[in-house]
Amino acid sequence: MRHWNRWGPLSGILLCVTWAPMAYAIPRLPDLDSSHDVQAFWRTNQQLMQVVVLSVSVGFLFLLMFLGALIELIRTAADAGAASWIVLGSALMFMTALNVALGLDIAGGLIIDVEPASTYASHAAAFLLAAPAAFAGAAFFVAIAVVTWEAKVFPPWSGWIAVVGVVVNAGAIFGVFTLSGPLNSGNGVVGGIAGPLGLYLVWVFAISVWWMRRTSPALQPSAPAGPA
Repeated sequence: MRHWNRWGPLSGILLCVTWAPMAYAIPRLPDLDSSHDVQAFWRTNQQLMQVVVLSVSVGFLFLLMFLGALIELIRTAADAGAASWIVLGSALMFMTALNVALGLDIAGGLIIDVEPASTYASHAAAFLLAAPAAFAGAAFFVAIAVVTWEAKVFPPWSGWIAVVGVVVNAGAIFGVFTLSGPLNSGNGVVGGIAGPLGLYLVWVFAISVWWMRRTSPALQPSAPAGPA
C-alpha cells in the first residue's frame, strides 16, 4: 500500500499534465453542422491534434496507474462497498469511449487531403460517440460522492466537485440531439466534452495533491520525543 500511496497521486498529476494540451485544442473545435468548418479545422490544426492525441495517449498509462491506486485506497474503507467498483467501471467505460473517439478523429484528420468528406464523417462520429458515454461519467461522480460522504475516504470538498461533475456529465447527453449551438457535442457549451473532461481533471488533480500531502513523510505529524 505504501508503494502505491506514492505512485497513485504522482500518476494523477502526470495524467493531468499529459492531458493539459486538450485545454488548448478543445476551444478550437468547430460545431458539427458544417462539413466545411470541420475540414478547414483539420487543414490548419492537423499537427496540433497529432501532438494532442499523442500526449493524451501517453496519459492513459497514468490513468490506469492512478485508478488502480485509487481503488486500493477506497477499498481500505469498510463502508465503500460497491461504490469502489462503480468508480473503476464507470471511469474505464467513459475513458474507453474517449480513446475510441480519439482514434476516429485522428484517422479522419489524416485523410483530409484524400477524402475530405470522410474526415467530416469521422470527426462527427467521434464526438457523437462520446455523448452517450456521458452517463458513465455521471456515474463516476455519483460514486465519488458516496465514497466521500458515506465512506469518508476523501475530504468533503471532493463531494461538492463530484456534484458539479454529475450535472456537467448529464448535460453532455444532449450532444446527441443537434449538430449546432450550445447542445452540440462538437464544441457545445452544454453538450461538448470540455465540461466533463475538465471536471474530471480538476477532481483528479485536487485529489492527487491532497493524497500526496496526506502521505508525504515531511507532512506527517512527528511522534512525541521519549524521555531522555
